[in-house]
Amino acid sequence: MGKGRIVKIEADWILPITSPPIKDGVMIVNGNVIKAMGIKRELSSFPCDGTIDCSGRILLPGFINAHTHLELTGFRGRIKKGLSFTDWAREVVSIRRGLNGNEITSAIKDGLDELISSGVTTVGDFSQTGITRDILNEKGLKGTVFLEFAGFNPELKDEIIRQLKEKVDKILNPKSKIENRKSKIGIAPHAPYSVSIELLKESHGLAKGKILPMAMHIAEMPEEIEFIKSGSGAIRDLLIEFSVWNDEWKAPNTTPVKYLHTLGILKGTTGIHLNIVTEDDIRILKENDVSVVYCPGSNKWFGRNWKYPLKEFLKNNINVAIGTDSLSSNERLNMFYEMRTIKENFPDIDNNTILKMATINGARAIGFEGEIGEIAIGRKADIIGIDIEDSSIKDPVEYVINSAEKVSFIMVDGN
Repeated sequence: MGKGRIVKIEADWILPITSPPIKDGVMIVNGNVIKAMGIKRELSSFPCDGTIDCSGRILLPGFINAHTHLELTGFRGRIKKGLSFTDWAREVVSIRRGLNGNEITSAIKDGLDELISSGVTTVGDFSQTGITRDILNEKGLKGTVFLEFAGFNPELKDEIIRQLKEKVDKILNPKSKIENRKSKIGIAPHAPYSVSIELLKESHGLAKGKILPMAMHIAEMPEEIEFIKSGSGAIRDLLIEFSVWNDEWKAPNTTPVKYLHTLGILKGTTGIHLNIVTEDDIRILKENDVSVVYCPGSNKWFGRNWKYPLKEFLKNNINVAIGTDSLSSNERLNMFYEMRTIKENFPDIDNNTILKMATINGARAIGFEGEIGEIAIGRKADIIGIDIEDSSIKDPVEYVINSAEKVSFIMVDGN
């Protein structure tokens, strides 16, 4: 859509997310920004340059997949289910080391195409290369590309930080050819069990100094809980096997959440997974304004049969978003599947809450708060449309959660 061009978009239903659904709705988009919205008869005389007819559709904000690893899209079906976490990690590392640049680029493109089909317009991607940003730009999508790294041995810190700063400076350079104003970058230390204290602190300082979002896998599985508490178990064995063990590291004898809090790097960080937490952990997460990304499909793939603490997070007003994780631990990259998996696990959580997790909560989790994730005046026009066969439906939110399979209309930044 041309800059300053005013377009009217009409639909059977509009789901603003932060206000009630609008039947026979219309929104006005000026360039890339939502200018007005309401029912058709109220805005029928609004001057515009054209109309987009979305009759037979529900319109809502584009979904935000708050956590994935697009570089691993080619892993679908290559790792069998039922492995322990550390055996799974061995498989991931082995396959990842064998990929060349072209394979990684193709994987990212394929992953984004799959996400687009389920209405994703923005992603939070953990990337070792950072090239997702280029591909997002090519496809006209948005995202925060979190530059991921690991290094448990402190001797690796200086070189990792040097490479990280080089990537950040290259991307943030206003003269850079890879500049993409629709997307952001962030910092992603892999996990508290795979990054040294020194590297955690220095990377956090880099994120803070550059005003970049930071995200990390936290409290994902029992092996991590055991390692942070006692320094023993399968995680220790894996670090020794990978020749990155640090003999001077002492187990903090606490939870991963408390460990990171003690180091002073939890404030404002987005926590991926947080599958296993205590009541005290939840209090700390709330105090530190941590957003949580729940990956229900990945938990299902791993066969994790413990109850995810979603209700406890919501009760404490902790921001919870949704992530697909990667195809190394999921069978699909599909936000409809993730929302339905949540509904299966928590049938008493209302549909509006789940839809917020897939939209506005995701925006907050990956650094787009106040820009996208809702249909509201002043927000960017990132909109998807879902076909409905029966125009007499009474609950469009329930239809999106339980019946929709794909999208038939997509707009990002008014285009």
